[in-house]
Amino acid sequence: MIVEPLLSIEEYFLEEGMNDVTLTRPAPRWPRPKGWPALPPMPMNVDERDLYPVYDGEFVPKNPYHEPQVRYLRGALAARFPHKWVTGDLCMYWEAWNFQQGAVTEVLVVDCEPPDPLPDRYLRWADPPPLLVIEVSSRSASARDERPKLTTYGLGLEVPEYLYYHPDRRDLRFYRLRKGGYEAVPPNERGWVYSETLDVWFGVDETGWLRVYTPAGERLLSHEETERARQEAEARAAVEAQARAEAEARAREAEERAQSETRARAAAEAEAERLRAELARLR
Repeated sequence: MIVEPLLSIEEYFLEEGMNDVTLTRPAPRWPRPKGWPALPPMPMNVDERDLYPVYDGEFVPKNPYHEPQVRYLRGALAARFPHKWVTGDLCMYWEAWNFQQGAVTEVLVVDCEPPDPLPDRYLRWADPPPLLVIEVSSRSASARDERPKLTTYGLGLEVPEYLYYHPDRRDLRFYRLRKGGYEAVPPNERGWVYSETLDVWFGVDETGWLRVYTPAGERLLSHEETERARQEAEARAAVEAQARAEAEARAREAEERAQSETRARAAAEAEAERLRAELARLR
């Protein structure tokens, strides 16, 4: 096998005509071809994150189920953990200065406050540590996405917990990082798996939807579901208030009619009594 000598990151930028690119930290030096002149030092004042490409691999169309499922998982976890960075669909790198080896997953929970602005790259050696990664496979995904990526997330990114779900097959797998790699965690009697890092349960409901549950078994709602539930509750309350107001109005009308009839009856009785008295007087 022939191993070609690699360039330093500074040499790469110079070859590409990117003379004004600078780094925030010293770049590693790799073996240089013999006879190449030494390059002058470069200033180091550019964000390292910008050097890594935003790459999501081969475009893979998802089925209609995929997007709402992923949106629910992110929303439910973000609502449950407002002080954690819940993200996804961003490129993750685990080896500094390796621009070709990255991964993209649907859900990533990082042990930190949500950054502002939100980055589109995650650097394992520079960013806070990850807690959990969730991958939702798809029938339309390529063959390499049809199986768990244990090496990528376990040995590469070293994510403590990894949840893999294939909805078409109702295939739910959960792994916890141990020394030397991931260890499969069996589900409980309900088919749920427990996350130690987040203290929540994950389980598939009767419709095949992957849900998040509290330790007590209460299903978590996403921001969207919470807002929709609030709007539905407000709509129900408005309908009930309208029905209550209409019932009260009908009750008032009935009471007014009853009072009017009572007054009319009293007046009729009074008139009858007056007439009887008048007849008696005339006799």
